[in-house]
Amino acid sequence: MDSRTFRLVILLSVAHALVHVFELSMPSVEREIATIYDDGKSEYTGWLSFWFRVPWGLGALFVGMLVDKFGARVMLTIYFVGCAACCFLISGQPSSDMLTCLMFVLGCFASIYHPAGLALLSLKTTPENRPHALGIHGVFG
Repeated sequence: MDSRTFRLVILLSVAHALVHVFELSMPSVEREIATIYDDGKSEYTGWLSFWFRVPWGLGALFVGMLVDKFGARVMLTIYFVGCAACCFLISGQPSSDMLTCLMFVLGCFASIYHPAGLALLSLKTTPENRPHALGIHGVFG
């Protein structure tokens, strides 16, 4: 694998790790969120997680078509910028309703990674180095 391809594999692997950080960060702060926003409704954090996971899972089906139309690089740029903006807005959100909406939007942006990242990885690696590249990518995820 040449150095340019290896750098791309590392970048995509870090992006892959990041999408799973988005996915798994909610359970790690769930009690704190319940303390701040819950107002005695114990199901709030479950719904918050639900509204992230629905677009994250189902959105990937739709995003595959967008990757085919606009290209993986464009969609990965949208993924990075969109997730960064959502995380910035979520970090200072005082409203539980707005937090729920932002988690939904974050799920939409996070759904971009797997179709776009795997498409770019498949296109930019050769059949000889693709198994190694996918192995590195998988370890990060």
